Amino acid sequence: MPNTKRTKPQITQGGINITGNVTIKDSKVAGRDNIEKNVINVSFAPVYHALKENATIPPETKKTVEQSVKQIEQEVKKGDKAKPTFIRERLQNIQKMTPDIAQVVIATLQNPAAGISLAVKKVINKMQAEPAN
Repeated sequence: MPNTKRTKPQITQGGINITGNVTIKDSKVAGRDNIEKNVINVSFAPVYHALKENATIPPETKKTVEQSVKQIEQEVKKGDKAKPTFIRERLQNIQKMTPDIAQVVIATLQNPAAGISLAVKKVINKMQAEPAN
């Protein structure tokens, strides 16, 4: 067995300081000097699910609302370069057509996990309100 000297990891406040051999493949190490700024990854899946499952929304309205949601989704991906007025106009249009879906979109934008729970809650409430077959 080769004689190798083991070193203890050293941690420096405010950054990463690793001694010894480290191999990282297809990944990034995030530290003080290696930060991806303004990356926004919001899942709009709860919005699309709520839209799909809502039987009270006419198909044409669903199509229009879905297009608006896609436009918001694309704009949000721009991070700091997103235009608030563009997003607000789309949200106002969605609010006029489908207030329930607008609530899910807003909850998703504010907190992606909240969007999921609100979408699920709305689906459950609709199912409970409908008579069982």
